[in-house]
Amino acid sequence: MKIPGVILAVMLVAWSGASRATDIEEVTSAKGVKAWLVEDHKLPLIAMNFAFRGGVEQDPVGKQGLATLAMSLLTQGAGPYDASAFQQQMADHGIVLHFAAGRDQLEGGLKTLVEERETAFDLLRVALTHPRFDPAEIERARARQLTRIRFQMGDPDWQARYALLNYIFAGHPYGERSLGTLKTLAGLTADDIGKFAATRLARGNLIVAVAGDITPKDLEIALDKVFGDLPIDASLAEIPEAKWPKMPASILVPREGTQTDLLFAEPGPKRDDPDWYAAQIANYILGGGGFSSRLMQEVRVKNGLTYGIDTGLAPMKHAAMITGDAATDNPKTGDAWNITQDVWRKFHQDGATPEEIKSAKDYLTGSLPLTLTSTDAIAETLVELQFEKLGRDYLEKREQIIGGVSDGAIKAAIGKWFDPANVSVAMVGEPKGVKPSTTQEQVRE
Repeated sequence: MKIPGVILAVMLVAWSGASRATDIEEVTSAKGVKAWLVEDHKLPLIAMNFAFRGGVEQDPVGKQGLATLAMSLLTQGAGPYDASAFQQQMADHGIVLHFAAGRDQLEGGLKTLVEERETAFDLLRVALTHPRFDPAEIERARARQLTRIRFQMGDPDWQARYALLNYIFAGHPYGERSLGTLKTLAGLTADDIGKFAATRLARGNLIVAVAGDITPKDLEIALDKVFGDLPIDASLAEIPEAKWPKMPASILVPREGTQTDLLFAEPGPKRDDPDWYAAQIANYILGGGGFSSRLMQEVRVKNGLTYGIDTGLAPMKHAAMITGDAATDNPKTGDAWNITQDVWRKFHQDGATPEEIKSAKDYLTGSLPLTLTSTDAIAETLVELQFEKLGRDYLEKREQIIGGVSDGAIKAAIGKWFDPANVSVAMVGEPKGVKPSTTQEQVRE
């Protein structure tokens, strides 16, 4: 299970071949709306992705699930179109439009043929500026979200995630549930949803990226058409930095079955931390490199104790983690976790070998699975680059940056961030051979 987020936790691949020469242009509209553009006229397609800073952590106390509910309603009727008519417009014109609420940002995306762009931009405009929030659609969306909550509670991965993050981020918005609870979701009103749209969607917290068959001049006009009527400033709560618990925990969530799911985490570097690239290389060696990683080799390949194990960096605006997950048969849990800790401990003490470092750098600079081969993939990536404030030249510089990380910097990052003594773990199942520091029941509401 991966920790979700608005993040480049697995870093972006540099464009290859002709893509390296592709320019990212910054376009500014008459009303000051800015966007990054990759202009490409090979196909008659346009993708526009965007984000508003501030995500589900902004939900007021007692109103968790509000952002998710409100964003799901933006395509369920807007302006002159009720939900059925809005959906029919998208279908008739081949328009793809989506919205979602995530941690640290609200997200959206539009994909359209060039010949349908005026209709597409108008649909996006009314969705953002004149959502209807009809009572019947609110109840339908609420029912769908309640179903998702009930499904989550039956998922052992989610139970592990909630137990771990609720411990790590106790009392902080990051520890809350993005879908809300049965109680908080039931209490959300039409006024709550309307206020959300009026105060959270603004030009001041907006990030836009566009890729495809559109010129900078046409994009300037489109930006004002789509976003120009939004309020200038959003109303965002001040979210404090999360404080990591002083003591790590081993949390057991009993659940009948033959398998135990494990999720573990310790403090990690944020995206703008000087150790970021060194930690990324280190993570690949420890658990991020698939079958080439130390954990996969020791826990699965050599000892057959798990179906899979991996780690990743999870930077957020107000906290950051190094996370990992695994699943194993109940009787093997103790051995699997002990070997995981042993591998982690040796890695922390001895560091990485030159051969491992070279292999990690080669992979990170040239062989990542993420490819920018479609307009929507490019637009989505450009939003993330802006969100992380990486600069339009980042993809050109990235290979040199990673290649320039010294062995000493990697060793220092391993010593600072990859200490198994700081790891907390949540186990969901009936594990054998482990002694948890605390036990808690599954979430059931």
